[in-house]
Amino acid sequence: MNRLLAILATSAVLTVAGATGAAAQGTAPAAEASQGPAGPGGLCVTGYRGVVVNEICATVSGDQVTFYGRTTPGSLGWTARTVPYRLTASVAGGLALGTITPAVLVDHSGTAVGTLTVTAPCGANVTGSLETTEWGWPPATATLTVPAGC
Repeated sequence: MNRLLAILATSAVLTVAGATGAAAQGTAPAAEASQGPAGPGGLCVTGYRGVVVNEICATVSGDQVTFYGRTTPGSLGWTARTVPYRLTASVAGGLALGTITPAVLVDHSGTAVGTLTVTAPCGANVTGSLETTEWGWPPATATLTVPAGC
């Protein structure tokens, strides 16, 4: 279990480091093939909580920002069940742009949680967050901030 935590922590650090380095150079980071839901691509961040592994990805097209949520069981002993989630988007530090609250059947493979597309003010930093809202589980959130275009 500690090895899995170390791998996930390293992945999150490398993702954030890649995004930070690319931003400093003025270029968008390339999405790794092992990250994010198949299809949409974009920048992704993973958060580990012990019960499930949550991932949030974002793509930007002009002032449209789309967040994609994905979840995977945190252990091999997982029993498929329906789990409630919350996927939100807001302008960093303020205005809420949208929320969805899907209940998703999480099986043994990666499961799409939902998609949320919002229109953001030109140039604003938009924060998306994905959290599991299962009663009795400690709250944990995967959060990602991206700049909207114009």
